[in-house]
Amino acid sequence: MNQFFKKVIFLFTLVSCVNTFAQDDIFGEKQEKPFNPKFTLGSGIYTLTGDIQNENSGILKGIAGFNAGMKFDITKNLDLSLLFVKTSFAANNGSEGFSSDVDGFGLHLGYTVNQILKQSKISPILSLGVQKLGATTTINNTEQDRSSVITVPLGIGLRMNITDRLEFDIAMNFGMGLGDIDMSEESEGNADGYKSLNFTIQYDLFTPGKNSDDDYFDDSYYNDVDFTKLESADEDGDLVIDMDDYCPKTPLGVKVDENGCPLDDDNDGIANYLDQQRNTPEGSIVDENGIRLTADKYHSMYSDYEAASRKYANFYNEVEIKRENYKTVDEYLIAKANAFNKAYNEGLNDNTEVDGLIYKVKIGEYKDGIPANIINKFLSLDDLESFTMNDDAVIYAVGTYTTLNEALNRQYNLENKRFADTDILVDNNGEISNYVAPRPKSDIDEEEEVVVPDDIIESENTIDKSIVKEVAEPVKGTTYRIQVGAFYKPLSDEVFVGVDNVISFTGKDGLIRYMAGSFEDYKNAVNYQVQMRARGFEDAFIVTYKNGKRISLDIAIRAEKSPSMIETEDDVTEEPLNLEFTVQILVGEDSVSPSELKKMSKLGNINKVAEGTDLYRYFLGPYKTLEEANIQLEKANLNGYNDAFIFVIKDGERIILEEARKLLK
Repeated sequence: MNQFFKKVIFLFTLVSCVNTFAQDDIFGEKQEKPFNPKFTLGSGIYTLTGDIQNENSGILKGIAGFNAGMKFDITKNLDLSLLFVKTSFAANNGSEGFSSDVDGFGLHLGYTVNQILKQSKISPILSLGVQKLGATTTINNTEQDRSSVITVPLGIGLRMNITDRLEFDIAMNFGMGLGDIDMSEESEGNADGYKSLNFTIQYDLFTPGKNSDDDYFDDSYYNDVDFTKLESADEDGDLVIDMDDYCPKTPLGVKVDENGCPLDDDNDGIANYLDQQRNTPEGSIVDENGIRLTADKYHSMYSDYEAASRKYANFYNEVEIKRENYKTVDEYLIAKANAFNKAYNEGLNDNTEVDGLIYKVKIGEYKDGIPANIINKFLSLDDLESFTMNDDAVIYAVGTYTTLNEALNRQYNLENKRFADTDILVDNNGEISNYVAPRPKSDIDEEEEVVVPDDIIESENTIDKSIVKEVAEPVKGTTYRIQVGAFYKPLSDEVFVGVDNVISFTGKDGLIRYMAGSFEDYKNAVNYQVQMRARGFEDAFIVTYKNGKRISLDIAIRAEKSPSMIETEDDVTEEPLNLEFTVQILVGEDSVSPSELKKMSKLGNINKVAEGTDLYRYFLGPYKTLEEANIQLEKANLNGYNDAFIFVIKDGERIILEEARKLLK
């Protein structure tokens, strides 16, 4: 046992010294330690699966053992451990009895599977290793010479992330032995293995804490914030928490995917619960009800679409580029992009003119996953851009201004809309950098007349608030974008040569989602979607945003026909109207038929109140907006409740729907 602990202390001291004397670079920038060492200590119950077995044997009837060492993170999911082990084995089958003292060391490769649930701290783990064990065995009261045995342990278990530094593992291991440990005389030379149930803690002693002196902030400012409640909030009750919900405010009872968006089996942009034509052919253009537009309809509504579809269809026929001919997705998409640009954008690189400085407003910078609500907020800005820097950080910025004054005014407007940590960026012909205000010269000539250029402002205090509204703000309407795909690995920049306004986001699920284009009307978005599919992004689809929220395509299409239709939090006046909208589906008896119950189940949660002594009123809601109530009314109509209607409650009293519409205007 003493030798075992000497080895552990030596290993711990060695790793500590390496980490203590490892230096940051000469510029003081902190370097990430690639192996992120953790000290591990554990115990377990060990049982030999050899030739000599007790009559009643089991994993819980083994002998206690110990293990200790260091674990090194190779990648996010992969780690390598150097472990020392100390244990004993003993058994007696009546004819033979043995006992062995075993110690040794080994290397173990571990793989952590993604969490069982998104918010769970528990993850499955798998491991494979190789060990060299030394055994001193006594067989039938006769001590044998010490022997060495190689084993190959396989493990499966669970890992719990208790804190950022502390992990706890529970695992079952099966060691396949390549040598004899129990020294059985009746079965001489047979290889013996073992099984063990291990409990291990792993502690990170070396990684600096997140809150260093450089980025210190006062924790007391957040004393009143319930972070646990905030992180687990699910406003729409779809079992996808708000931080990961790409489609917030989904109506109650609607089935959603892992991203919280309503299911859309035919990928036409209209969710199943609203889709009146469920099996729309791929690539069809649909109206707000999900019904495929006839030739006459889409020609009159989207006259450019027919020509665009024909043009891109010809491109498919003329350029035979197939996915199976390329090893990687990158190679395939680059080939498609090159062929597409050669056919349609031959003059793309002809412009070599040097442009002047462009000013932009940075609204965010991320290296890791971004919460869904932040992604939706950013994507609702129709002039959003993203830039990947050398350190793999992605910067998100808006605006294209030729003067600093315009950029500062836009920054002021954004901060009023709760965009925090904004900065001014300078785009010098593709080179992005932070704006640095010019420093005044130390030598001042009092007789010299100094003229300050209009676009040089030394501080925020010099902004003329009276001209803030003169800066052109993006239209506060619906923004259509094309999601071209979601990938686990970033795509090459060459894939997107010739593609407008490419933006990438890494979600909490690890997928990198790429968006392209920014349009104010459905027609142009449809045209660009067809182009993206021609480029090789066969799964490209349209997504829509308004005022920091993702909205469904059917609402966006209707809003084009009636611009006043969409109501969001940013549109609400300061004085609330206190309106509640309820969809009444029927008046019936307390006990309804099984067929009626089946119909009701498709609508989600149904409420009922007594109407007299024998009848009950069944209804959906209440809802805060007429838009939500209209969606539920259509859903009720589709399920056979043709007499369903909306009624409105204002300040506790029922009013007619027309009066509510007037109030909303």
